[in-house]
Amino acid sequence: MITRLAAATAALLLAAGCSGDPAPETPPAPEAPPANSVQVATDPCTLLTNEEASAHVGAPVTGVPDDLPNVGRGCRWEAPGGAAYLSVILNTPAFPDVTTTSQRSVDIAGKKASVMADDGLYCLVYVNGGTPWLQFGSQSAQTGREVAKTFECDRSMRLVSKVIANLKW
Repeated sequence: MITRLAAATAALLLAAGCSGDPAPETPPAPEAPPANSVQVATDPCTLLTNEEASAHVGAPVTGVPDDLPNVGRGCRWEAPGGAAYLSVILNTPAFPDVTTTSQRSVDIAGKKASVMADDGLYCLVYVNGGTPWLQFGSQSAQTGREVAKTFECDRSMRLVSKVIANLKW
């Protein structure tokens, strides 16, 4: 009788041990970026100092991350009211064919660049450094300080060159 009682107790304890809480689930692995996605390690806000940007914009500005999903990482230095700014974006999609849409080609810091817009106040420059590639934009406005009356891209080329040098392309 004791043997049956011991066997029954052992069976009961074995069953209780097997019915405990399930093992904790392994958390899912983080999603990997799509195979054609390029990760940009460089923080665009480090490519110019706030002082350099402020001198160009004509007002005190601070770089603010302006990351764009599926496009790239960016930084924007914007004067109060948004009338004057600088923008640096490191784009990850393939460099576009700009042969028919650019206003002119220029050499900047040993790189070929395409001036996409330059109307005296607004400048947009694309620089093909591979992937990522650089999109530099600037807009002038009267922000309490006289702005040189010239084409904005001519005024911006020193900063574009500085950004390229800081990228170490």
